Amino acid sequence: MRLLEFLDKSGDASLPSGSAEIALGTLHTTVPSSDLPIDAEPSAWIMISNPERIVRVFTFETFNHMTYFTSELMRYQEEVQHHAKMTISFRDITVESYTHDIDAVTRQDLALAEFCDEIYGDVIFLDYARKDV
Repeated sequence: MRLLEFLDKSGDASLPSGSAEIALGTLHTTVPSSDLPIDAEPSAWIMISNPERIVRVFTFETFNHMTYFTSELMRYQEEVQHHAKMTISFRDITVESYTHDIDAVTRQDLALAEFCDEIYGDVIFLDYARKDV
């Protein structure tokens, strides 16, 4: 039985029909049906073997953006005590991460990758916002 069916058939006469939908509040959308389903973008991270690790190259338009990304990533790594290999080549930063104790990708590496993606998204957003001004 689906959750909504269960909640609506719970026998509580004081609740109106459809109250589960109202309570959950996620069943209706303002996105036009022509725009659904929304496809997820493929990950820019790649998996490499021997040892298993994840790698992504981030490209920056300005030195300041690259410095911000590097600084934030280094701060995060110190905070969580999990460090990736970062290689800088002009305005490209290659981030490579795996858990050395087991020579494999773990949740720590995936969290680091997610953090990198968030910082990079912020940099890209700021760059577009700056161009629109």
